[in-house]
Amino acid sequence: MSEVSTAQDEATRFDATHDDATRETLLQIARQHGTPAYAFDVQRLRTQANRLQTELPDAIDVFYSLKANASLGICDVFADCGLGADVASAGELATAVEAGFPASRLFVAGPCKSHETWSMLRSLPEAIISIDSPSELSLLAGHALPNPVVLRLRPGYESCAIVAAGAGSRFGVPQDELPQCREIMDSGHINLIGFHVFAGSQVLESSGVIDHLRRGLDLSLQASEALRFTPEFLNLGGGFGIPYGAGESELDLAAVSSELESIIDRAGGARVALELGRYLVAQAGWYLTSVLAHQTHGCRPAVVVDGGTHQRADMCGMNLRQTAAPPLVLTTAETMTRPTDILGCLSLPADVMSEAGALPKLSVGDVLAWPTAGAYGVWASPAVFHATPLPAEVAFDGASTNLMRAPKPARSILDDQLHITTKSTTTDALTVG
Repeated sequence: MSEVSTAQDEATRFDATHDDATRETLLQIARQHGTPAYAFDVQRLRTQANRLQTELPDAIDVFYSLKANASLGICDVFADCGLGADVASAGELATAVEAGFPASRLFVAGPCKSHETWSMLRSLPEAIISIDSPSELSLLAGHALPNPVVLRLRPGYESCAIVAAGAGSRFGVPQDELPQCREIMDSGHINLIGFHVFAGSQVLESSGVIDHLRRGLDLSLQASEALRFTPEFLNLGGGFGIPYGAGESELDLAAVSSELESIIDRAGGARVALELGRYLVAQAGWYLTSVLAHQTHGCRPAVVVDGGTHQRADMCGMNLRQTAAPPLVLTTAETMTRPTDILGCLSLPADVMSEAGALPKLSVGDVLAWPTAGAYGVWASPAVFHATPLPAEVAFDGASTNLMRAPKPARSILDDQLHITTKSTTTDALTVG
């Protein structure tokens, strides 16, 4: 079988998962708001949240990790679904509060809590604070906050995750530093309620997720013995993976759910929580770009698009340029495909978004829709590289669309900047339209 026909068969299998109505809505968004742009399927967001709430045990508490995507509109949906919010900065905390997550459903983590974060927590006494080190525990004691507190524990085991945070991780308290934590707690007024363990993300095999959960519980129970303390709350991380390519399968939630039933029994009455980001938001997101020009790359036909890896950080860490499914072409009915590279708009050799994807012959102006783009995109990216304004963000619910972030002109990059010398010339000549 030829390379072209094999690639075409794979593209056809993948395309079949996207109906004509979704394609038309994406094209409408691109035409109305321009490209590059992000589009988010609200129905898919709700489906993922409902799937977790339906298939996992009722006693499991699910927190949405804003680090995957902190767009206010996304947070609105998950707050409305009844999820909690896992935040790791003052900006994420402010977003979660604005979205309507109750204070009792906030989990404030991260290795560095700024002065602004501590200040905001004074008005959120029910929010749970995850402490990353004995040093940070001392800072907490100095702030004299009444908030419930958990200690993040550093895994003493290797992680099977694509994005690992296992034994070599920088995060969390090692076992040999627990006595130091005990001394700090004995000398201060700290409302310790439990532990927090996170071993990594993008785990697609249920056996890997189960291994992380079991080991996280074991580690928590060991820390409980060392501190002579019975936990009321355990955040065991999550890291549920999602398929990016046509050959990958969905995570077996039933197997994970069965293990969680056992974990609940072993937890001795403690409330068990998971923090999930990618699993909830990735498959709801689309990244829309337009073809600007033709090139060749790696002896293959290639096109340059108006987006790039500066707005898709997720493409850089997991080799998605080679493994992910190619984008959908929204503006052609051509069915014959050939291996084609897609190059980003940056003056950067590594700005390659897809290699040898099965695509029809592309024309300047064609709109490409990248699936599974909802997590770790612009929110994890060097987005202002080349002085680039942030892309538009649009939510769609069926055929209905709502603007989440308006597109901005190039000069908007200057809005928050000031001259340090007096200029004798004007930049009016740069104004377009």
